[in-house]
Order: sequence, then C-alpha cells, then structure tokens
Amino acid sequence: MKRRSLILGALFLPALCCGLEVQPWFSDVYEFHFLGSYAYSRFRTVQGGKPQLNKSFNSNVIYAGFEFCPAPEWSLDGDIQTAVTTDMPFNFRSIAFQARYLWLDDIVGNPVSFSTGGNFRITSDPALHDISCPSHSNVDFEVNFALGREFDYSESWQWRFWCFGALGQANLGSPWVRAIASVETNINETHKWDFYALGSNGYGRHSHVSTEHFNGYAKIRQKSIDAGVRYGYRLGVWGTLRLEYQRRVLAKACPQNVNAFAISYLLPFSF
Repeated sequence: MKRRSLILGALFLPALCCGLEVQPWFSDVYEFHFLGSYAYSRFRTVQGGKPQLNKSFNSNVIYAGFEFCPAPEWSLDGDIQTAVTTDMPFNFRSIAFQARYLWLDDIVGNPVSFSTGGNFRITSDPALHDISCPSHSNVDFEVNFALGREFDYSESWQWRFWCFGALGQANLGSPWVRAIASVETNINETHKWDFYALGSNGYGRHSHVSTEHFNGYAKIRQKSIDAGVRYGYRLGVWGTLRLEYQRRVLAKACPQNVNAFAISYLLPFSF
C-alpha cells in the first residue's frame, strides 16, 4: 500500500523537460504507467542569437510516455513527442527509450534510494532545426543516476528530496551534462507539490547561435537553469492530474526568459 501511494504520487520527470523517468523510485512489478501531457512555452529572445528574433517564439509539444517494471530492480520506459512551433508545422519531434537499475531502495529499509541507467533519443530533422527543441543531434545518448530519500508520515510519505544527474553525447559534437534537484510534499495522499530546479551545460565550441540556420545544440556551448513548480491532484484509482509552470532564470547560447506551462495526466493500469 505504501509503495502504491508513492508511485501514484509523482511519476516521470517534469513534463516540460522530457517524458523519461528520473526519480529514484520504481513502480510496482508488471504494472504499466501512462503519462500524457501538453506543454506550451514562449520566449522573445535567444541569448547569443544572430540574428535576434523579430517576433515571439511559441512552442506546443504533446508527449506520450510509458513505464513498465519487469522486476523490482528494473525499470523500462519511453516517450514519443510531436510538436508545432513558430518554426515547425505539426510534426513528429522525437522518440526515446530508457533502462534503469535500482541499487538501493529506502522503501524497503536502505538509507537512500539510488538508481543508474542509460537512454537514447532519436530526433527528426525538422525538429532539430527548431531552436526550442533541446536535442543535440539526431541521436542523443545519456548515462544517468538518481538519488533520493523520503520521510514518512503514518502510512504515506510526507516529504521527499531527490536529485538526478546525466552525462550525454550525441552522434556528433561535444558532450553535455544536466541535473535536476527537487523537493516534494504530499498532503493527505491527494495534493502533491513539487518544487524543482534543473540545469544543463553543453561543451561545444560555439558561443553564438545561428537562429536562421540552427541544427541542434551539439556544437554549442549552451548553459541554462530553469526553476519550476508542479501541482498534482490524485483522482482516486483514476490516476493523477498535474499542472506545471517553469521559468528560465539563466541562459547562455539558448532561448532566454522562457515561460512554460504544462498539463499532464498519469494513469496506472495492468492486464
């Protein structure tokens, strides 16, 4: 019961980043989890962009993600994305797959939960020329880890803290790192709040962005930090509905002052 309440509380990373799971807690064995979400973002300038944008840039992204655990220590998940933006008509954006292994689990008595994993993402050519798409090249690879701890209240968790880190390399260009830090609270197993910060740092040679001939971030020395908040309302056995807001607070060689909003729905099910 305690594990089920944990999983229904908040699966998948903030929808505004991508659909792959990042938290160091896995779902029940042989149970599927579906995440559907819509994200809208808007910005007016690109730091280091040449030439600068002459109008506001709007991005609309639809995500569909699935997670499945074939064993208590293993988690498999993936997502598919479509998008329509100022630079791209409605089109396929990317697809990704991930496998992770849980080494420690604080739910069963370990001091912390700790997982490691790897993923890859395939991005379409039209999306790669879209400056709002965070992909580095047509095929991005990452290795990652997640570390977290929850604090109980009665039969459910009340607070939990976790972090995530990843090292990536595309089929061309330079590597990058990204990280997430999050604090979550659970109120009566119904209302859940998540306050988080996420950042990325690319090690490409170029410090400027060609807004007219953009081709991914693989060769760009990009840096960004975003802060976000997410609210989730549990609909009993029908899953969880979530609302999210994210604001870019630091940008180098990428869109700046980005405001982003998302609505998502998480549904667990089994056959």
